[in-house]
Amino acid sequence: MSPARRRVLPACLVVILAAALGPANVFARDTEKSWEFGAYVVSSKYAGGAMIDPGVGWGVRGGYHFKERSELEGSYDMVSSNNSKVTSITYDVTKVSADYLRMYFIKGHEKMIPFATFGLGILGIDNGTDSLTSTSIRFGGGFKYFIKPRGALRFDLRGYHWHGDGTVTNRDPFFSIDFTLAAAFLVGGGK
Repeated sequence: MSPARRRVLPACLVVILAAALGPANVFARDTEKSWEFGAYVVSSKYAGGAMIDPGVGWGVRGGYHFKERSELEGSYDMVSSNNSKVTSITYDVTKVSADYLRMYFIKGHEKMIPFATFGLGILGIDNGTDSLTSTSIRFGGGFKYFIKPRGALRFDLRGYHWHGDGTVTNRDPFFSIDFTLAAAFLVGGGK
């Protein structure tokens, strides 16, 4: 990883955490005490040293809005990809995570809700003969665009940090990025 990226990624993490833990006087649109469910398509880009090509996959998520601006969410996704050096090696990458989302309200844009997120998860990589499991730290953000009062399109960009094992991938810490496009549906709550 280049020295510039080593400085930029931790700085982005600090900004995202500051936004997520920021002042409580920001208003949010999401319904308090409602459940949110959805499915998504994910595009994953892995660090070059992991020797895993970018891949596309799918995922599901569910969360609970315990306050208007706060949500706890669980997600599962699976991505298939190839080795960047040896094309006959394929990887199945699975991620299970628990995340905290902090929603924000932008006056005049009630249909769009930006959010910051961070969480912990488990990343599994299987190449057909060996597999590894690593704890991952996730951070990112995105926005929900409500088409209906309880139906939205959701866009996420999340980075995550994980470690290789020396067998399936190099024994190094890696940063990777996911971009997701999702459908989200709210159930329950006051509205």
